[in-house]
Amino acid sequence: MIDFTKYNVKIDSAFYIDWGKGAAVARPRKFDALSFRLKGSAEYEYGDKKTTVEKNDLLFVPANFGYKINALKEEEVLVVHFFIENSNFDGLSLFKPLNPDIFRRLFEEMSEVWRKKTVGYAARLYSLFYEVVWQIAVQDEKKKLATKPRKFSEALSYMRDNFTSPETTVETTAKYIGTSTVYLRKIFREEMGVTPLKLLNDMRMDYAEKLLKSGYYKIEELSFLAGFNDPKYFSLLYKKKTGYPPSKRLKKAYASRD
Repeated sequence: MIDFTKYNVKIDSAFYIDWGKGAAVARPRKFDALSFRLKGSAEYEYGDKKTTVEKNDLLFVPANFGYKINALKEEEVLVVHFFIENSNFDGLSLFKPLNPDIFRRLFEEMSEVWRKKTVGYAARLYSLFYEVVWQIAVQDEKKKLATKPRKFSEALSYMRDNFTSPETTVETTAKYIGTSTVYLRKIFREEMGVTPLKLLNDMRMDYAEKLLKSGYYKIEELSFLAGFNDPKYFSLLYKKKTGYPPSKRLKKAYASRD
């Protein structure tokens, strides 16, 4: 599914639609559409490709995209129409949720909010839309982790939840999931092609970079906030990654605030 957080999205409308069994041609439209199927199933044909959409599926149809649709049953759909700035998608995107009830609730509320248009409705509409986007990411991650070894999934979740603590190490992660550091390194190399220490440092470096860009923290402060227990070690890793010390990046952040 498309990661909508990477684009500038302008929501136009959200509502319920239904139609009967049969075939039809949908001409290209100016807006993008994301739908949740309440009922029915349909085949979408475009070019030499075919996508089958069933009950509880989410479907993204990009703007300026034409297709043929063959409704195999009577259809009921909740849909949100929006505009994505500078987008250029060339096909449909289908997502099958692990927990469709969450999406049903969110789409129903979007439809109701747009219909009533009470004070502040636009803010609520965007909030619900991005909760849908968040749920897509969360459920997609769970689907991926379900195919991985249980110990690996547990270790990855633990590290993501605790990487900002300097006390989180390869050793504490292995202890938390009840295995050895040797086995932990083995499954990380097999599943991700990196060591758990490399991944842990990458998580911390990404967070530290965001703190650096804010210009609100000293090197010592942000290194600890990011989970490094030694500012010198952080500076060493940062210079190795970027080619220059974090102090140079911090000066740039200070200058942008003036």
